[in-house]
Amino acid sequence: MAFAKQCPHCKSVDFRGVGMRNAMERALRWLLSPYRCSLCGRHFFLFRWRAPLEGTA
Repeated sequence: MAFAKQCPHCKSVDFRGVGMRNAMERALRWLLSPYRCSLCGRHFFLFRWRAPLEGTA
């Protein structure tokens, strides 16, 4: 889910921002920010207005 400030797969709060992977992600970058969980390694998105500040996650 893109509303919580945690990994939607394992519920960890230990994740980091990653780059855009394809044209669809680049087209939606005004709306979504991509992240990768440090615990389970899964890729997920958060809405930009819900994304944590850099260095706080």
